Amino acid sequence: MMNLIKEKKWAIILSLFVMFLWGSAIPLIKLTYLHANILPDDPGGKILIAGIRFFMAGLLTYVYFFIFNKEKVEKDKINFKFIIILSSIQTTFQYMFYYIGLSNTLGSLAAVIQASNAFILVAISIIFISDEKFTKRKGLALIIGSIGILITNAKGVEGFHFKFTGEGFVFIATTLNALAAVLIRKYGRKQNPFILTGTQFLLGATPLIVIGALTHKSNVNFDFTLFLLLSYGAFISATGFTIWTSILQVHSSSEFGIYKLFIPVFGTILSVMFLGEKLTINIVLGLIFVFLGALVLNKKI
Repeated sequence: MMNLIKEKKWAIILSLFVMFLWGSAIPLIKLTYLHANILPDDPGGKILIAGIRFFMAGLLTYVYFFIFNKEKVEKDKINFKFIIILSSIQTTFQYMFYYIGLSNTLGSLAAVIQASNAFILVAISIIFISDEKFTKRKGLALIIGSIGILITNAKGVEGFHFKFTGEGFVFIATTLNALAAVLIRKYGRKQNPFILTGTQFLLGATPLIVIGALTHKSNVNFDFTLFLLLSYGAFISATGFTIWTSILQVHSSSEFGIYKLFIPVFGTILSVMFLGEKLTINIVLGLIFVFLGALVLNKKI
């Protein structure tokens, strides 16, 4: 897989595939809540569902390791300290905020907020990675993309629509995701992507399961349909993060991070299709500005 990803053309194609998977997670999570009978005011139940999904994703990633891995992994070269830090940021805290936040906002709105990931990733990359330089082009892209996020959250004459436990939590999760991507680029280049992804899922999901099991108040509907929904969620995470980690180990995080702007496109379309949400003019305009930002960032000048 690494040889394929080294070719930029295939890295771009695989990046878009990953963005589709992550975009499909938005309606999936909401449908999972409904089927599992998770109450709207039950953060513990939402955290429990997240923990189970990502623990399953960790196991599936190890299945991928035994099937697809071609390189020899030496135990003394595995950076367990980094994996523990990554598991806390990318799985435990990111998805604790994301699963609660997503339940308190529209899936289509959350999808556009997630688009800010690409611009946050650029900003964090410049701070933490020495060969990532700030340019006027990147600055302009950040401004245009931010305008898109503001337009998306505007609520007509009523003013700015923002709920901290909704849009705020989604934005915090998005920022943590961008931070994790930069850390992978800086510290995870020599780590086996299967081991890195699978282990951080297992470690990060464990506290989510414990916290959720102790605090949930919903009568969770555990049945075969829920198992299928969680299995698809696990597939999204195991496949998406393994490919994405491999891409970040080879290519520029600020350059490829811009492809995360496709998440709101896929997420919005799928939310409209499967959740029956309305495609508002604010969301459409927000997407347009986000893509303008992407074009500016990718324009070679």
